[in-house]
Amino acid sequence: MGFWGAMIMSFFGTFFAIASIVQLEGARSPYLVIPVVVFAAFALYARRVHRAVSSERQVHQLTERAQKVVRWASIGEGVGILIAINVANNLGHPELKLAAVALVVGLHFLPMAYGIPFWQFYVLGVALIVTSILGMYMAQPVGNAFAALAACVGLWAAALLAMRREVRGVLVVPASS
Repeated sequence: MGFWGAMIMSFFGTFFAIASIVQLEGARSPYLVIPVVVFAAFALYARRVHRAVSSERQVHQLTERAQKVVRWASIGEGVGILIAINVANNLGHPELKLAAVALVVGLHFLPMAYGIPFWQFYVLGVALIVTSILGMYMAQPVGNAFAALAACVGLWAAALLAMRREVRGVLVVPASS
């Protein structure tokens, strides 16, 4: 997935970390600075790695088919998140919105795992789906925070793996139009 994929996953991992802290500690928690610092450190590291390897190695492009899968999976994720939030609200369970969003994020990785192909996305997708469903069945707000924290850990791990692939020279990034 390379630099941009790693940055996107790291950003959304940070979002889930902040959301889970807010669920448990509130919006004024001093712990909110931790995910922001982690994201900033990762962004600096990723930028340094990207600059170092982009001048030395050939970038492998995604196939046209893989680009379409990524595009449609991302569009589906955006629409699915809006639907999941709406369904949680309309079913009278607005406290499950965060776990529902994590579920949709997990689902969007499955077609991407097939289309790219990148088997680690199967693991990430299934892990997010399972933990978000578990979070929905747990007492709230702990269940919601659990689902969000699991999404955070999964996305941050995937971001690190993407940077590791870039360092090893197996770069896979979308072709520019």
